[in-house]
Amino acid sequence: MLVSEIATMTAVKVKEISTSTFTKVSRSMKRISNLKFIERNPKQAAICLAVWLLINIAGYLFYHSAFERKNDAFLQQGITQAQSLESKIGPFVLEKDILSLNVAVKELQNVKDLKYAVILDHQNNILAHTKAELMNRKFDPLLDEKPILMQDGIKIVSGKLPDKTGVVGFFKTINFSDVEIGKVGIIQSTARLHSDLNQLRFLYFTGVLGTLILLGAGVFVLDRSAKARTLRMQADIAKMDRIGPYQLHQKVARGGMAELFLADYVREDGFRRKVAVKRILPHLAGNQDFIKMFTREARVAALLQHPNVVQIFDYGNIENAYFIAMEFIDGKNLGEVLKVLNRGLPVDIAVFIMSQICKGLDYSHNKKDETTGEPFKIIHRDISPQNLLISYQGEVKISDFGISKAQSEPSLTQAGVVKGKLAYLSPEQALGEPVDHRADIYALGLVFYETLSGKRVYEFGNEVDAIRKIPVMDIEPLRNAISDIPEELNRIVMTCLEKQKDLRYQNASAVHADLISFKKQQNSAFGATDLAAFMKKFFNSTQTT
Repeated sequence: MLVSEIATMTAVKVKEISTSTFTKVSRSMKRISNLKFIERNPKQAAICLAVWLLINIAGYLFYHSAFERKNDAFLQQGITQAQSLESKIGPFVLEKDILSLNVAVKELQNVKDLKYAVILDHQNNILAHTKAELMNRKFDPLLDEKPILMQDGIKIVSGKLPDKTGVVGFFKTINFSDVEIGKVGIIQSTARLHSDLNQLRFLYFTGVLGTLILLGAGVFVLDRSAKARTLRMQADIAKMDRIGPYQLHQKVARGGMAELFLADYVREDGFRRKVAVKRILPHLAGNQDFIKMFTREARVAALLQHPNVVQIFDYGNIENAYFIAMEFIDGKNLGEVLKVLNRGLPVDIAVFIMSQICKGLDYSHNKKDETTGEPFKIIHRDISPQNLLISYQGEVKISDFGISKAQSEPSLTQAGVVKGKLAYLSPEQALGEPVDHRADIYALGLVFYETLSGKRVYEFGNEVDAIRKIPVMDIEPLRNAISDIPEELNRIVMTCLEKQKDLRYQNASAVHADLISFKKQQNSAFGATDLAAFMKKFFNSTQTT
């Protein structure tokens, strides 16, 4: 296998994995975003989440501060008691004044959280204890004893009593002339501390959850109101028979994003002109992503003024209805023509149609900014039979720049999303590589092949299947599908269909030049008048005079 083939296969695999992964993630995210509640209220939901997070943070800081205060108060109590006891009994330990030691210990019996207090000699024998029966015994350390910290000469440890009660011990050494003569211990139960901390946690989580519920309820109430307004707006748009100066007459098509109407432009002075009006679907009128895509199409197409490109007259938003007013083409798209005929077109008709498309493509690919002289670098990216219009007057025009790419416009393509109809993708589009105008030339070759043979080159059921096969699938020469096709025409079509874009025609004008040369070789004088006659033979014109 050649290095280039290995590279292509690797790129296909990577693209297939990324697309498959993106599809799975998109489906998961779609389940979340399908909560129409969030879709209708993105800002409110974001504000609600932000407020909840702030309250959550504030609540946590309060909880953490209260936690620290209670914990510090608990420790400070033990430290204070240990220091106080040690300061009182030093001389009594030296003299082993057991009576005085017991009096000092018993004074602590009513201290909050105290389990017991103990006074030890230097050998850890109990000199005094709040439980008198334990005197004169060896002191047993706490179970599972673990050091916590050392503060002010007091060793603080955690552990358990024999009955498994959790406690904290505070031990301070008693010194005389720098010699250890004994030790005091204050053992406090942690039960009340833990109870207080659990109450704090409960209040914290209850507050956070309650705030979230309240905020959610508030957004829900706002959503009901917004939903009602949206439904009224959609209903108003759906029953519109007029958008500003455009009188809508007949719906002629409906797509996933917009619907197309036959309409009249009516001016106040009585001037009328037949136009086509594309209006964003009512239920998408509040969707900012669709609105951006829709207005982007209008801006790109409005840059183009050419006989072989559908002209845009106007676009905008009137009473929440986003629309594009464009040239009305009284005719059919190439896909409809091929479907009615159920076969390929004769060579002279196909060559004339494709030569006209080449002129429109070359113009759009090379369109420059009249102010700066910089090229717009417009790429259609969706050249297909459905987007090539043929009028009853023999005109041929390119339409629908909905996913076109212009250097002056921001890209709306998401990573992993294949743009364009699957059956007319170039290898670089399928692989997700950078796309230039030569992708349109490849698509032109696919349409040309189909127009002559009556059969699609590619048939795919899904994106993964398309990206797997398009970069590596061999296309049989056109002459194999049509035995009597002229060799020069076969060469033209197959050059458009080179997998490597550097081997294709480098611009649409070169394709056009070869088609004109071919026409001369064939002594073909087929033109717009002949195409008009052909169209009227197979279709009835709907244009009114």
